[in-house]
Amino acid sequence: MIKKRFEALDAFRGLCALSVVIFHMHWVGSITELSFFRGSGVLVEFFFVLSGFVLAHSYGFKRQLDFKSFMRARFFRLYPLHFAMFVFAFIFQCIKFFANKYGGFSFGVEPFSGRFAFGEIIPNLMLIQAWTPYTEHFSYNGPSWSISIEFYMYAILFVSIVLFKSYKFISWSIISIISFILVYSGSDILVEFVLRGLSCFFGGTVAYICYKRMAGFKPSHFVGSLVELALIVIVVVAVQLNMPNKAFLCSILFLFTVLFFAFESGVVSKVLKCKLLQYLGMLSYSIYMVHAVILLYLVALFKAIEKVFNIEIILLNDTVEYATLGGGIINTVAVILIVALVIFASHFTYKYIELNGQKLNKPHKNKLSVKLAR
Repeated sequence: MIKKRFEALDAFRGLCALSVVIFHMHWVGSITELSFFRGSGVLVEFFFVLSGFVLAHSYGFKRQLDFKSFMRARFFRLYPLHFAMFVFAFIFQCIKFFANKYGGFSFGVEPFSGRFAFGEIIPNLMLIQAWTPYTEHFSYNGPSWSISIEFYMYAILFVSIVLFKSYKFISWSIISIISFILVYSGSDILVEFVLRGLSCFFGGTVAYICYKRMAGFKPSHFVGSLVELALIVIVVVAVQLNMPNKAFLCSILFLFTVLFFAFESGVVSKVLKCKLLQYLGMLSYSIYMVHAVILLYLVALFKAIEKVFNIEIILLNDTVEYATLGGGIINTVAVILIVALVIFASHFTYKYIELNGQKLNKPHKNKLSVKLAR
């Protein structure tokens, strides 16, 4: 019997989300400048692999699958938090506008321009911002580009399940392999972000079928621990290296990592099952979606403090904004505090937006329960 929950993989989701948070920060001389965190943008591929793996587990072998109920469930899983963060990003632009017009205060970039232009609103609301070469992929809440890709991956997954049925392994393998080839060759036949999603998401579904067919495989605790430790070391090294075709090579590595850790056979898996890491895994989607908006507001706050107190906090290096409060140690403390703030905020967005959003998927069931109770 295949287990219903992959706790080690849940923990990875949380750790990857926190790594992406730090990747999006630049504090002079702090941990944000470590090679691993500067390369952690590639961990979005890990998210795609995990999503493909988990969705194949949850839906890939269901005998009856209805498109409306399937997409409705996925919509209410992703969209409420996406919309909430979009609203906060939009409000931020309104604050900039009024501060500029009535307070004479400029944050450096004109409000509602660039990736915050009015023309980017509809693509964001439709979750298509990462699908076309004519839209700004990182518009408004930047991390939502991957949610844009993932949401429509679900529809493709559904079609493949219905059409190919007993040939799912072949169809998923073909989609993933062709997409990987196009990524490797630098093809522009589709937007790069779409190819990254297709290759890794359907690579994750293939990894799940491999897991399913290897259900009887169970390495010893010693062997499992050695392999898990080796994979962790290789992943950490690969993420921080600057090398040609890094995303392509890391994606292949992530596929093997997810497949092996699904068996939860070693000491690393045992550590990953601890309550703290499981908690971070539970909050991972909120952490990923909330952090960029928090950083938007914090940078604006720092710029306001600079103007009021005539001190320098934000430094511009080429096109990258760095923050500093003085030295590397205090800057690292600031990073840790911001990460803690993100986790704290994510606790509430998970509780009040994610969970309530998912409840909207079952209004008819709730009404039926009330009637039965009466």
